[in-house]
Amino acid sequence: MSDPLETLTRQLRGLRLPVTTELALQDALNTWLTDSGLPFQREVRMGPKDRIDFMVSETIGIEVKTRYPRRKIYRQLERYCEGDRLSGLILVTGTYLGLPTEIHGVPVFLVSLGRSAL
Repeated sequence: MSDPLETLTRQLRGLRLPVTTELALQDALNTWLTDSGLPFQREVRMGPKDRIDFMVSETIGIEVKTRYPRRKIYRQLERYCEGDRLSGLILVTGTYLGLPTEIHGVPVFLVSLGRSAL
């Protein structure tokens, strides 16, 4: 049986998603998640000032960023990975960013839209 986090990441990597604006990307991802039948919530509060874009199956976080400073993206991901709420985190972005395989023990995957958007 395959890991749901890796399966979801592989599926997302196969999609052609818009990178024009963050909202367009979020809306397209919302439509795909709805059509796929996966249980998810949008804009889930992760802390006093943080909301993750999507929470799939209650424990897999998806954060969407189009054009955003790399350092700020990483700091935001770090905050999401604090505690024990996430079993995995997927960053869907048009920004080139190297990521570790884990942050605070939470597996992290990158879905880079740079190539698929060309």
